[in-house]
Order: sequence, then C-alpha cells, then structure tokens
Amino acid sequence: MKKQKNRKKTQSEPVSLFCRNSTGAPLARRGRNPALERLTQSFALVMLVVFPVLIGPGFYTNITVTKFTLFAVFTVVYVLLWALLMMFTWQERHGKTGEVEKLRLTAPQVILMAYVLWAAVSAVASPYDHLWLGQSRYEGLFSILLYSAVFLLLSFWGEYTDAYAYGLGVMGTVTGFFALTQSLGSTLFFFDGDYWQYHFLTTIGHEDCVACLVCILVPALLCGFVLLQDKERYWGLPAVFFMTYIAVFTDVDTAKLGFLVVLLLLPCLVESRQRLQRLLIGLIPLVLGAACAFLNPRSRAAAPRYGVVICLALAAVLGLAAWLMSRRERVWTVKPAVVRRVGYLLMLVVLLIALVVVYGYQGGNRLVREASELLHGHLSDEAGTVRGYIWKKTAVIIGEHPVFGGGPGSFATLFQPYNEGYQAVIHNQDVVDFPHNDFLMVAACTGLVGLGLYLAFLITLAVRCLKAARRSPVLLIFLAGMAGYLVYSTFVFSIAIVSPLFWVLAGLADKCVRQIQAADDPQ
Repeated sequence: MKKQKNRKKTQSEPVSLFCRNSTGAPLARRGRNPALERLTQSFALVMLVVFPVLIGPGFYTNITVTKFTLFAVFTVVYVLLWALLMMFTWQERHGKTGEVEKLRLTAPQVILMAYVLWAAVSAVASPYDHLWLGQSRYEGLFSILLYSAVFLLLSFWGEYTDAYAYGLGVMGTVTGFFALTQSLGSTLFFFDGDYWQYHFLTTIGHEDCVACLVCILVPALLCGFVLLQDKERYWGLPAVFFMTYIAVFTDVDTAKLGFLVVLLLLPCLVESRQRLQRLLIGLIPLVLGAACAFLNPRSRAAAPRYGVVICLALAAVLGLAAWLMSRRERVWTVKPAVVRRVGYLLMLVVLLIALVVVYGYQGGNRLVREASELLHGHLSDEAGTVRGYIWKKTAVIIGEHPVFGGGPGSFATLFQPYNEGYQAVIHNQDVVDFPHNDFLMVAACTGLVGLGLYLAFLITLAVRCLKAARRSPVLLIFLAGMAGYLVYSTFVFSIAIVSPLFWVLAGLADKCVRQIQAADDPQ
C-alpha cells in the first residue's frame, strides 16, 4: 500500500483549498458526462496554452487573421465534437430509460444568451454591411457567438484542475522568452526585421495585445503560486518574471494595469503566514524582471540610474523576509477576516492620499498629469494618446444610436465622420476602427440595452465567484485573470488575439462555482 503524506493542519490553512468545500468534503471530480468533460478540458487547455503560442506563416503581417482563424477553427471543431458526443451519450444513457437530464442555467448564462439575442437583433436592425465578421479586426456577430459558445459550454462541462494554472505558466514562459530574445535584437523564427521598432513582440503581436497577456497572467499566476499546494506552482514564476520584463521594457501604460490588480488582491492573499511567505517569494521574480528591463539599453522605460539597484535591493529584502518567516515556528494567529479588513482599510487610505496628490499634481509626468485633469473634470482630446477625442465622439455616436446601436462590428463606419478631426489631433492619416474601450464599443454597436446586458453578465458572474471564493479560494486564480483583462479592456478593445483567454477563464469560473455549490448542497 502506498503511504499517504500527512499534511499538518494549522490555523494558517484550515481547508485544502479548491479540492474541498466549506465543510471539508471533497468536490466531485467528474459530473454527469465524463466524455464531454474530458473533451472540454482538452479544449480549455488548447485555448489557454497552445493557442497563444501559435503563429501563422505570414507572422506579424496577418497575425490578426491567423489568430481569429485558429480561434474559430478550434471552437467550431469543439462545438461539433460536443454535439456528436452529446447525441451519442444521450442515446446511450437515456434511450432505454427515457430519463431526461436537466441542466440548470445560471444567471450569467441566461444574461449572456439574452445579450447574444440582442446582438442578433441589432445586426438585423442595422443599415450597415459586413456585420457577420465585423468591419475591422473580426469582432462582428460571429465572434460574439464564438465567445458565448465558449463560455456556455465550459460553464456546463468544464471542471477545475490545477493544470490550467500550470499551463498558463508554461505559456507565459514560452511567449515571454520569445519577447526577451527579440528585445535583445534577435528575431528567432520570425521574418527579418527589428520588430521592436514596429511595436510587435513574441507570438501575440502588437504591444497592446502583449499588454493584455501581462494583465491576465501576472495576477493569475501570482495567485496560483500563493494558493496552490503542489510544487508545480513554481512553473508560474518564470512567466511572472518575463511578463514584468515586457511591461517595463515596452513601458505600455495598459500593461502596468495588471500590477494594479495584484495590489487589489493582496488583502485576500495574505490571510495566513504561509500565504504571506509564498507571496514574498512570488514577488521576487517580479522585481527581478523589472531590474533586467532597466538594464536593457533598448528599453523605453524611463529608469533612473539607481533603478536596478533599488530592484535588486528589494528582491534581497523579500528573500530575507521569506527566509525569516520560514525559520519561525509560531503560526500566524490573526483571523483572515481581520487581515482582509485591515488590508483594504490601508488600501483605502493610500488611495485617498494618492487622489489628493494627483489632484494637485503639476509636474511633467504625462499619465499623472492627465489623471489630474480628469479629476478636475477636464478630458482633453490628446489624453491617453488621443483616447480623449475618441471617447468623446463615441459618446456622441451612442447618443445617435441609443437602442440598437450600429450593429456588431460596425464601429469603423460609425466613426467615419470624425476621422478627419482625429487626424488633425494626432497629426497623421490614421483612421479609428475601435474606441479603445470595450464598454463604449458594446454601447456603440449594440446600444445601451446591449451594454446593460453585458454589464449585468459581468456583475452577476463576479458576485457568484466572489461568494464562492470564500469557500474555495483557488477560484481567485480565475478571478484575477478575468479582472486583469477587464481593467485592460477599459483602455483598449476586444480582439480575437487575446480575448478568448478571458472567455475560457470566465466559463471555467462559472463551472467552478457550480462544483462548490453542489458540494456544499447536494440537493
């Protein structure tokens, strides 16, 4: 007989995280249809691990087409295999008995289906063409259907496994390594040219899309390292190093939003001495990634001469603190609820101080100065690299099409009357095909009704996940990645290069809530 390792139960970790519910009972690993669940798990791993790494023969010249095609093919094949397995297993299990298997819909599922229906109505009511694939970057009605299919099927037949977190770590390490070598001057297998000069990196493409990967991976992988028990959790630390390196090297503001999500998660992560120690270790590759980016002379980050020294000193302090905590045998006895309250109270105080400082700021930092102007109620056209002009004109467009919008993927046509003014502000001949804000995009293309349904979907999903995370904290891994994406999409836009990652995480999160509820309430 195999000897089982006895884990010591302490006040720091009273429950074995996701594998058990609030009463300590194990969660069911397989549900009503193991074949569909294995298929769904394979699809989720392909989308989280393989899809971001693949790149077509044209490399960056047609990367949007390549990624959208891969996403569409993977999803359509999965849906077809799901339908075949569903018919086969239905006849096998219910053909003789006549029993009907009931699938209860969750609130996010119902609202999302209502949103898809409204998007279809918006497309029918629209006077514009090319709404199936979209007028630009393939974000039309077809993409909405694909995203919804991914969420709905994964929220029914997905199931939790640590492999998702480990897979994200492997994917982040591979893509980050490619970006590191490119930043040093190598193009690897990419075609000739210095693509950092043209703002393209790794297998993701434009630096804004790479920033989305940073926002998803850094919070999710740090949560995974802190919360997971197996040694494989260390697979995520190289990815944290590479993603931080990319964020500092490119100096893209949206990439830095991922670290803001990490700060918001800290009070939830340091509820015990063991978690605090792991968090200190997890932050070491983060600051080392920043130090390496400062050392690269090609970096766009404005780093002071002593920036590297500060990062290395901080890494040493974090390592020493983690080592000292490992030497102490006394268990952290502070209640988790107290840690959360004190943590969020401190964050609130820091936020208020930061708002006061930003409100009175008169220095030369562009980002802080624009934030100060916004607090004073003024949004200039040049703010956010001309996002100010785009957002103000998008508000006008929404007022012109408040109910049905212009139709899914129609923003390029809707914004045409304002392109001349945009070109005058930005001083080139570019045209706008996205508002650089996903919520404004939804409102402009599907109306305020569509925006209301989309927000309702996100809010109900977040509330369900937050409640369930109190019983199984590993759910925070999915929540962290989703939060990073949503913060990012507030300043950029949805695109099939990176958006499928969010919908996969969202579907798995909703299914995880089902598992937790089923374990706590078998009825």
